[in-house]
Order: sequence, then structure tokens, then C-alpha cells
Amino acid sequence: METINISYHVEIPTSLNPEQLKMMMELEKDAFPGVGAIDEQTLIPLTRYGKLIQYRQHNDSKPIAICEVMRDYNDIDKAYIFGFYVRSDQQGKGIGKLFLQEIYPILKQDGFRKVCLTVSIKNESAVKLYKKLGFVIKETRFDEFGEGENRYYMEYLIP
Repeated sequence: METINISYHVEIPTSLNPEQLKMMMELEKDAFPGVGAIDEQTLIPLTRYGKLIQYRQHNDSKPIAICEVMRDYNDIDKAYIFGFYVRSDQQGKGIGKLFLQEIYPILKQDGFRKVCLTVSIKNESAVKLYKKLGFVIKETRFDEFGEGENRYYMEYLIP
């Protein structure tokens, strides 16, 4: 049996052209249907002043996973993962774990000592992944993004 070696790489754009912006908004809608998808009013500043980390696979024009990061204004040692997702057609392959493990060194190089995020308490697979990779639930935030949008607030200390 032939073994297929799939390689992934990280890209960090500092701006998005109109075509890339359209693609990113489509990926957002796919990842966060209904409440949660962000548009150009958020993507552009996030890319320019935060950090948009894309996980890519050779010969695929779209990123297979995305991480959107901001610095915590009140704690400059803490990065806030605003959005983290694996493209729906790539889920279940362990890509989220691989990608998150590639993100930690990038954040450490940027001077962060801890990472935080919020995740829907209903998103059991994401909560399980984050726990497996060292995140700890610090609190439950009720109605975080509107009524019924309950989230776990989780943190990870970068070694």
C-alpha cells in the first residue's frame, strides 16, 4: 500500500485583496453559520492589526484552517483567539490539532505567554480538542454573544 505524505504550511497575510476577502467571508459563513461569521469590516482590521494565520495544503487555493488572533489590551502577555476553525470538508482528519500546535510557537515568538479563547459549550468536539492541547476552562460566560450564546472561557500557558 502506498503512503501519501500530506504536507501543510502556515501563511500569515498582512492584507487581503478583494478576491481573498470574498473567499475568507465564505469560509467564515461555512464555519460559523448564523451567529458568528465575520465580514470585511472585521476581517480587514484583524488582518492588518491582529494576526490572521492560515493553514494551507499544497495545491489547494483555499486555506484548510484559520486562526484569528488579537492581543489582549489589558494583558499584553495574553493572545485572544477570536476565531479558530477547520474548513468543513477537512474536519475529522486531525488538522485542528496539528494547526494549533503550529500556532503556539508563532505566538511565543510574538511575546505571548498565554492564550485564551471562548468556545460554545455546545461545541463538544472543540472543547475536547482544546482540553487535549492544554487549555483549561476558567469560567462559563452566559449570554456572551447574545441570549443563549453561552461560552467557556479557556486559557493555555505557553511553555
